[in-house]
Amino acid sequence: PLSALLMTTTFLWAAGEAAAQARIFCCDDAKSRKVCADFVPPECANRAYEERDGQGRIVKKYNAPLTAEQQALRTVELAKADAEKRKALEEQRQSAALLANYANEKEIDSARDRALAAIEKNLQQSRSKLDEANKAKKKLDGEKASYKNQPLPAQIKSLIRDNESELRAQQAAIETQTKEMDDVRARFAAEKQQYLALTGKKPE
Repeated sequence: PLSALLMTTTFLWAAGEAAAQARIFCCDDAKSRKVCADFVPPECANRAYEERDGQGRIVKKYNAPLTAEQQALRTVELAKADAEKRKALEEQRQSAALLANYANEKEIDSARDRALAAIEKNLQQSRSKLDEANKAKKKLDGEKASYKNQPLPAQIKSLIRDNESELRAQQAAIETQTKEMDDVRARFAAEKQQYLALTGKKPE
């Protein structure tokens, strides 16, 4: 009868659907034997395994959990990739800023000269203060020599300490400002080179 045929067809379809939707989990155990079940077998713990449908087709693959050493290596790799990504983004930002700030390389030279002039002004002040401190030292050395084997007065000792401190401070300032000028020259030289590379212009 037609009704029986329909019931049989429906049953077979339902059975086929159930089989297609069934899930089987398989892996190779410690002895390289294939182990399968309708749940993840205990033998598959900490091992790579596959998920298959009722017809045996692979639906999904699962990697084995990373060992402590692998996890540490993975962490290092991710950190390195993140650092490289941030570096690339910073370089893009710097390139965009460079193109926005300068219309040509002469403007870069002008910006460099302004930065150097400001540092040069401070450098000249430090040199002037160092000259004054050296003159004061020479005077103090003369006063110190006049006492020969006699004890130095407390006031003279205090002036000598202050003078020595001033000499160190101005010498350090001069070294810092000189280095700062070198850094400015190097930075603007790099910016000009990058600007020319970005614009395709030739040095004027």
